[in-house]
Amino acid sequence: MKNLFFFLLATFIFSSFSSCDSAKHTTGSNSVSSDLFLNQWQLTELEGKPYFSGDPNSANLVFDNVNPIKVYGSTGCNRLNGTVTATSNSVKFSPLATTRMACPGNDESRFLDAISKTDNWKVAGNQLSLYQGDVLLAKFTGVSKKLTANLGGSWTLNYLSGLRIAFDGLYPDKKPHVVFNLASNEMSGNTSCNSFTAKYNMDGSKISFKDALRTMMYCEGGGEEAFLNMLKKVDHYSADGKALTFLIGDIPVMRFTKM
Repeated sequence: MKNLFFFLLATFIFSSFSSCDSAKHTTGSNSVSSDLFLNQWQLTELEGKPYFSGDPNSANLVFDNVNPIKVYGSTGCNRLNGTVTATSNSVKFSPLATTRMACPGNDESRFLDAISKTDNWKVAGNQLSLYQGDVLLAKFTGVSKKLTANLGGSWTLNYLSGLRIAFDGLYPDKKPHVVFNLASNEMSGNTSCNSFTAKYNMDGSKISFKDALRTMMYCEGGGEEAFLNMLKKVDHYSADGKALTFLIGDIPVMRFTKM
């Protein structure tokens, strides 16, 4: 009888630990959609209003599939990091640590406030929505982590094919630079003279640009036109996070380095 008692006691204790372990995992990363961990989530709507930034690393969240889930990213000004307790529906962000750079005119405080209020979320494909009850606080569009690693940041032109004069002669003071907004399929920057934006279509390594919208400051020399004319001919790209090349077929026609 005594042996039976100890056997039942041991069985009860083992079952209790197993239940606790199972409960831990239901609030960890295993219960959350795998889509959450594949993307960098770029803020597109905050408190019901569209949010846009030309910087692809601005106001974003990235989640790591560990237990507890780790979150890091940017407020649009400062870097942030913390942890998340979540199921497929409910979510609680830990108080987030941030760097301390001053952010005048930035939406940082509203962004952090929205995250702190969040108690449930929805992940559907490349869309992430944060809620407090039924109130939508923020929306994000997901972009592949690999794509953001390769194309994120600002790029400065250092080579342009087909020039009749030397590159440095065409751009003696300021070289063109570009930055991708991967959530909205838009590239923006400066032609060396005017600011511009251009929508693009991307499919694998294929890329094509629509006509650029630009400011109208008068530009001496032919640098701006050479840049924009070549951009319209580009049909492929390659990037590794340090170097960006635009091509026509397999011929490199524009090269950029990370700023």
